[in-house]
Amino acid sequence: MAKLRITALDGEHQGEVLDAQFNPKEIEVDRTIPWLHQGPALLFLGTEPAQMSFELLFDGVEQSKSVQPQLDRLHLLSSVDRTLHHPPRVKVALGSAAGAMPTLDGVIEAVSVRYLTFASNGVPLRATATVKLKEAVGLSRTLDRD
Repeated sequence: MAKLRITALDGEHQGEVLDAQFNPKEIEVDRTIPWLHQGPALLFLGTEPAQMSFELLFDGVEQSKSVQPQLDRLHLLSSVDRTLHHPPRVKVALGSAAGAMPTLDGVIEAVSVRYLTFASNGVPLRATATVKLKEAVGLSRTLDRD
């Protein structure tokens, strides 16, 4: 069975891959299409980038194996890249067969990790990570902040 795969598309870690240990139960894809009310008429303003969210489960309990290396890879894909000066674009795909879920090229907006089970020495053996992404065809440089 095809597994959800997140692949870095650019930056110093281009090609780095995180394959889901288990496919998410649900994948949510949202797209906002804003309209402006002008009297009785509606004015189309364009489309917003699609947003995707899902929860991944990492489980090493049966093997007494830490899930931290997989979580570290996920954080790598959402951290500021030294060469890009922003997190890399990633591709999220679940299979490649005809009729498969469409891929999303974007950036990770948020990662929330919940550690669930630990070994007696404190090593995390089970965790979930909620991942939120935003579609990004092209990226602008980082805004300078004072």
